Amino acid sequence: MTPERFEQLADAWGADLRRWPAPERMPARGLLEREPRLRAVLARAAELDALLDAHTVAAPGAALVRGVLAAAPGPSRRGAQAPRIGWWWSGAGAAGLGLAGAAAGVLAVSMALTAAMPTGRPPAGDGGWAASAFDLGDPADWSDE
Repeated sequence: MTPERFEQLADAWGADLRRWPAPERMPARGLLEREPRLRAVLARAAELDALLDAHTVAAPGAALVRGVLAAAPGPSRRGAQAPRIGWWWSGAGAAGLGLAGAAAGVLAVSMALTAAMPTGRPPAGDGGWAASAFDLGDPADWSDE
């Protein structure tokens, strides 16, 4: 610890070494024993400590409190509209948007598939795209059995 560092700490933390950071206390005590002139630095810091400790702040007067409260902004006139606007950001609004998006997606896919499918019905027994277990084809094929 140097005398300059001691003076910086006294200016920052005051005359009471117990207020100083813990790692700085022991070196400061040792330097104070070796350099008695540093007691003058602590005496100046003690004067400032006494001035700061004596300072008080008066409570605000009633007129000041009334003036501050009168100048404070009041409740918003749009207070009645806030719940209506807030609904869109609630879970119900998000679910509604999700359902609308899903419906739009289903519509787009169905329109794309409809445009990609061939028009008209293929001839019976062709085995084309319409042949399935439910497409029995020409009634003559199964009525003879």
